Amino acid sequence: MQAAAAQSGNWVVMESFSDDFYTQHTPVEETVLHVLAESCDSANVVQLILAGHGRLLMKLNKRGETALHLAARNGHLGIVRALIDYAKSEAGHWFTPCSDRRKRMLRMASVAGNTALHEAVRNNFYYIAKLLVQEDPEFRYPHNYAVETPLYLAVEKGRHNIMVLILESCKTPSYLGPGHKTALHAAAIWNFPESMMLILEKLPNLIKDVDKFGWTALHYAAKFNHQEIARLLLSADRSTAYAKNDDSKTALHIAVIHGHITGESRNILHLAVKHEQGEVLEFVLQNSGASELINQQDNEGNTPLHLYVATKNLDGNCLVNHPFVDVNSFDNSNSTPLDRIVGGDNFQKDSSGSYDKCSPDYSSIMTSSSISYSILIKKELEEAGATAGYQNVATVQF
Repeated sequence: MQAAAAQSGNWVVMESFSDDFYTQHTPVEETVLHVLAESCDSANVVQLILAGHGRLLMKLNKRGETALHLAARNGHLGIVRALIDYAKSEAGHWFTPCSDRRKRMLRMASVAGNTALHEAVRNNFYYIAKLLVQEDPEFRYPHNYAVETPLYLAVEKGRHNIMVLILESCKTPSYLGPGHKTALHAAAIWNFPESMMLILEKLPNLIKDVDKFGWTALHYAAKFNHQEIARLLLSADRSTAYAKNDDSKTALHIAVIHGHITGESRNILHLAVKHEQGEVLEFVLQNSGASELINQQDNEGNTPLHLYVATKNLDGNCLVNHPFVDVNSFDNSNSTPLDRIVGGDNFQKDSSGSYDKCSPDYSSIMTSSSISYSILIKKELEEAGATAGYQNVATVQF
């Protein structure tokens, strides 16, 4: 009868056994306040109970949970507010300031390491989370025993509005998740671009954090082919493309292994060349599947070799001399890779075939590393049998 009265919030019946509130409890050591917080949102009854039995505020059940934990888990905003208001008041027999009592209650962790905010986030109760965070914005919420901070949970569970709340209200939000992952890893894994943007804005240093396997958020974006996430991460810090995990693999290596292409229909060889990642290029070309990739065209008809001629420092000899490469493939504008070389044949040469030092363009060859490098690529292509294209023969000047 007592439990039924507590579950329904029937104060008339509960009042008849109010003298036993502190000593009576369920088999899991839940008091009348626990039962009420779990069962219904009767804030006025909570106020009546606490008026005569203030010590129940911090009473724990077998799981180490206060009534606040249970109210937050079950979405009972009225009870959460009533508990906080009582903790802030001068009522009750306490030897500590009411502000300390409030903080102590808000920060109490259960046997599983969960605070009331963990419970609100996990169960997607935004207004309860808002009340809890606003009451204690200075607290750096720790992770529970599953290594989940409230922020990490918010991202992983897709609670974007709660994530925004925590990032904008908490002064120093904690962000850890299982396996040394961060909230940024979670956004990359679960493909939440909006969350990713805000985390990068508020916690930019997370972009280089690695989990226990040495994986950055970009590694996970590459693994799951989350292209918008990858673009956001690379725009924030291009150096992350070169970060290696514990197996010495970059994000591009991971993309190779999982066979992903980009929105421009560029395969991993296109990306390795474009981003001038020589190790990745060699890694791909040593793979048995390289023959399927090496002459593939993107949306503009570029093969990886077409992109190679625009690089500045990449050693692409392994690409140019690969047995399956077509050095004379045409793009959508009917140009071969050799046609793309800018500079080489536009400079005057002397009778020996060397560039004429009297030419007004000679100094630009000597001072422009990009043109000089293009000349080297041109020579490399010609030695591999590349020729100029003649599909636009009407416009070619001889």
